[in-house]
Amino acid sequence: MYEQYRTNHFEIPHQNVRGLSHKIDEFLISLLPNSPQILCLTENHLQNEEIANVKLDQYTLGAQFCIQTYKQGGVCIYVSNDIQFSTINLEQHNSEKDLEICTLKVHIPSNSFIIICISRSPLRNFNYFLNQLESILNKIYKVSTDLILCGDTPRKLLLESLLTSYNLLSTVKFPTRIFNNSSTLIDNIYINTNRYTFLISPPS
Repeated sequence: MYEQYRTNHFEIPHQNVRGLSHKIDEFLISLLPNSPQILCLTENHLQNEEIANVKLDQYTLGAQFCIQTYKQGGVCIYVSNDIQFSTINLEQHNSEKDLEICTLKVHIPSNSFIIICISRSPLRNFNYFLNQLESILNKIYKVSTDLILCGDTPRKLLLESLLTSYNLLSTVKFPTRIFNNSSTLIDNIYINTNRYTFLISPPS
């Protein structure tokens, strides 16, 4: 399941890929017929030396946090080759399973904005996650700079209380995890909904 954020013809799909290296062709086909400018991926299951060898046609690896100890986890952001960007280093805030985050700033003629991709295990230290995320937002947030946050976000109510103070509101209203007879809304995209017209959609 993935969610796709679209505004002013700028598209950002977010997907929990649950392992990227053996699903590249399948994933790229799932994006057709569109060509999103940004790809936010969680659970890529790749280490640094492995992600360096993953090539997505028409995209550049813009930012990443890779697993070192565990078999699962990792977040990354890919950027279309025709988009300018600069990576924001948040390595000191990362802790496998507790908070996995990568961030970059996109530069387009009409605007500049920061994209954040996050993930955490629902069984790990939520206080660490929330405190570190607040520290990061304090560091990078500016009223003049738009933020887009994509990722796996269990314990939604506490997280949304924090994000609302930075004008970041939840946009996904449909289930993102469906298993047997249950469905949950865990994956989400947060933006300043008062500033843009947008569309959030599940895969067709």
